[in-house]
Amino acid sequence: MANIKLYGYSTSPYVRKTGCFLYYKGVDFTHVPVNPLKPKATIGHTNGTQVPVLEVDGEWRRESSDHARWLDELFPEKPLYPMSHRERVDEIDRWISNTFLTSQFRRAIDGSFDMLFVRRAWRLAAIVSAETPLPLPIRLIWPIGLRRARFIQHMAQHIDLTESYEDMRARILSELVGHIADGPYMGGLDEPTMLDFAVFPQLVFGYMFGLEDDLSAARHPVIKDWLKRVSEHLPENPTLAADKMQVHSLAEALS
Repeated sequence: MANIKLYGYSTSPYVRKTGCFLYYKGVDFTHVPVNPLKPKATIGHTNGTQVPVLEVDGEWRRESSDHARWLDELFPEKPLYPMSHRERVDEIDRWISNTFLTSQFRRAIDGSFDMLFVRRAWRLAAIVSAETPLPLPIRLIWPIGLRRARFIQHMAQHIDLTESYEDMRARILSELVGHIADGPYMGGLDEPTMLDFAVFPQLVFGYMFGLEDDLSAARHPVIKDWLKRVSEHLPENPTLAADKMQVHSLAEALS
């Protein structure tokens, strides 16, 4: 049996993405939380601080999309990157990487320090602290640190900040509906792939863990039906965040 470890923060969309790859494959793995104040203490062997890091029997790789292809090499059943649909998967994966996932950081990039942003940031700090305890002063200044984080500033370079948050969100949800098309899965494919598992945990994380009051993406019937189908291939909590921090049941939102 392979010794598989996934290093990273459950608050990272890229870590959650690789986590869902592993859940779908049905392989046993250990999620190793990384302390954001001391990342090298956990992932120093990678000579960097980037997450996720997927390690299998001592060999490790960083990029989340590459993890899908690597896992297919190691565990061919239930392919994440079906070669017969390679071009279609590559096209949509570029949209996910360059548009959808970067949009997840928009709230942290612009806007004022209103109470909605501050409360969300404090909630994220609490979720991180549940895995790797953080000093109270660090948790209190989390909103400021989040805005100043290097990776957040990097993401800002790939987002059109002249487009309002509301317009960006509406556009991306419309594009997601287009990529689901007639389904049942993204790209119009008959079985789920890396595409579905890259998007799914990002849409449900905020609702499940108290960052939003309702599962807003599920207001669209096409997305809601797709969420139901994908959820059947994953555990009840597919996010890697500690169960004790969960606020809402995904099953209730999708019923």
